Amino acid sequence: MNDKNLFATAQKNITEAKKILILLPPEPSEDQAIAALSLHLTLEANQKQSQIGCPTQIEINPKIQGSDKISDTVGSRNLIISFDYKEDYLDKVDYDVRDDGKFYLVVKPKTDAPVPDISCAKFSYSGAEADLVIAFGINSLEELGKIYSEEKNFLDEARIMSVNISPRPSSFTDLQLHLFLPSYSELISGLIESSGLTPTQEAANNLIFGLFEASQGLTSSKMTAETFSSISFLMRSGGRLPNQQLHVPQFSQPPFFESPLVQSNPNDDSAEIPSDWKKPKIFRVNENPMPR
Repeated sequence: MNDKNLFATAQKNITEAKKILILLPPEPSEDQAIAALSLHLTLEANQKQSQIGCPTQIEINPKIQGSDKISDTVGSRNLIISFDYKEDYLDKVDYDVRDDGKFYLVVKPKTDAPVPDISCAKFSYSGAEADLVIAFGINSLEELGKIYSEEKNFLDEARIMSVNISPRPSSFTDLQLHLFLPSYSELISGLIESSGLTPTQEAANNLIFGLFEASQGLTSSKMTAETFSSISFLMRSGGRLPNQQLHVPQFSQPPFFESPLVQSNPNDDSAEIPSDWKKPKIFRVNENPMPR
């Protein structure tokens, strides 16, 4: 399948999906993080419900906008309450919904067991939902680590599109956008453009930054004409080159009064000034009125 067909297939799946989940591998490269985050921002701006997750904490250049949206959990349906407690201490777990409309979860310990310590209780969510999962740079779902262990049932049945800049096929899905390209930033720029999506200015700036970083400031021998085409598309979408300042046109203010014939130099004492210029000006309506 050629590049155009791959993009067309990816576009079709993105267009049909309402909820999209984007997943990064553990300790992703900066290029992967930039590309995935920019796709997430673009999908949100184009009326898609999008979520982005990574199983590990990542450090990303502070110039990249929106990095706080990357979460290490992707579930949103099930509330999980966890705390340190041994099963041998447990008598039973019960719940109650009272007249005040509040839900009460009751953990009852055995008679001689310690009471659960609420100071170590943690709250989180599980139960991911998505029409389409887009996985970046993985060869197996197990590589997703914590996210896969928490959402195994969902991911084993989900519709997953694998995105990679290596032509090596994935074993976990037949839906693949695998192209031999210099960077994920270039791949996602092409996907956004071919899908007819409009990237936000933040996404365009992020992707341009990623393209520059991946190509060593546009000096890499791996660059192609498509790299410049991607930059052109992103700049038309509002992105700017790294360190490029917003251009504000400057207009010079001409003198309020300026004679087109006489150019005077205030520092030139030798310039001749007509004598009548120094006299008061008297304006008369009619110096020679007609006799009545």
